[in-house]
Amino acid sequence: MKIIVCGFGYVGATVAACLLREGHTIVGVDISPDKAAAISAGRSPIHEPGVNGFLRAGHADGRLLGSTEIGDHVLDADMALICVGTPSKPNGSLDLSYVVKIARQMGEAVRRRDPAKPPLLLVFRSTMLPGSMDKVVLPNLLETAGEAPGGRYEVAYNPEFLREGTAIADYFAPPKTVIGEREPGTSKKLLGICDGLDAPIFEVPFAVAEMVKYADNSFHALKVAYANEVGRLALSLDIPPQRVMEIFLADTKLNISSYYLRPGTPFGGSCLPKDVRALAACMREQGVSAPVMENILASNASHKQFLVQEIGRRLPVGGRVLLLGLTFKSDTDDLRESPLLDLAEQLIGKGYRLSIYDPDLKTDELVGANQRYVQEHLPHLSSILVQDVAGAAAEADLVVVGKAMPGVVDRLGGSVKLFPIHRL
Repeated sequence: MKIIVCGFGYVGATVAACLLREGHTIVGVDISPDKAAAISAGRSPIHEPGVNGFLRAGHADGRLLGSTEIGDHVLDADMALICVGTPSKPNGSLDLSYVVKIARQMGEAVRRRDPAKPPLLLVFRSTMLPGSMDKVVLPNLLETAGEAPGGRYEVAYNPEFLREGTAIADYFAPPKTVIGEREPGTSKKLLGICDGLDAPIFEVPFAVAEMVKYADNSFHALKVAYANEVGRLALSLDIPPQRVMEIFLADTKLNISSYYLRPGTPFGGSCLPKDVRALAACMREQGVSAPVMENILASNASHKQFLVQEIGRRLPVGGRVLLLGLTFKSDTDDLRESPLLDLAEQLIGKGYRLSIYDPDLKTDELVGANQRYVQEHLPHLSSILVQDVAGAAAEADLVVVGKAMPGVVDRLGGSVKLFPIHRL
């Protein structure tokens, strides 16, 4: 194919090099005359292992062109990859001016494209916050092209997951391929450039694809910050940090896995809150700065408030709520620091008429800390605990699913209004 690559930074240059390696013809467009000159000479404007060699080989074959303008290339191109920068503004928000500029240029250019030709697929790869494709890119394309996607052009969003230093290896062996589409199937799986890549492909709406990129990058940043905080504390206690993390990383069942990474109920129980609290206190005593560790409990508390607010959006105060679950997770009667106990207390305090169903809980068998928690937080628990879940659900205005209860929800019937907070 003939592919226009707009923006020849680290992403654009790498993608262009890999596409040349696959036999495509590339038109590299960049507003920098120096970069355009480098492309025209078959040289990489950035340093990334392997990129220069692929660009040089493609140039020698006559399949690499460089320019500062889109020009007439849009008339016979099959696809355009938009890889322009989205730098930070002083306040931390994104500067989408380069995206807007190239979207408008593309819109004006496709006006001259023969409508009998297949649509030019405009693939945006620039990192953008959720909503940017729908609220920024598409309106600018529509205004300048004079027509909606589907005729002379089509639009997709394909975030990149390339690491500098290993970008070529990551391109040919990505962890996943995510394609944001205007409508299902409109990307045509990016006209085959994903063929042969050994990775799962996710075809999703624009906003999902935009959000995935940020979920990835923020988690990578969190992992680095967390590991460094553990390292700082370990060093302050004369413990070898690498040995600690070597053992931590050996656990692929819980630590390096999908466990604990499903948005839902806040954490609770006897271990996590207590141990995070103790570790944060230890760090303060050692004089170790640990903003991540110090704010884990604050973030958990914020999530509890978020769930209360979400219930409020779904049901006015005074409504009847059936809460499925009170112990901190399924198959245990442990109420210690249960987020569902906090939730129940707050809902009652706000004026909701609450009933609770929890097959894991038997009030006459509670002892020790569990008994104290009930006495302190829900002394009248026995009066609002129900046994007939179907009957209670039929009378409720909203059923809040606080933890997994296989089979229980299925018995409630389709007319029940559910809010599953255990899996948001």
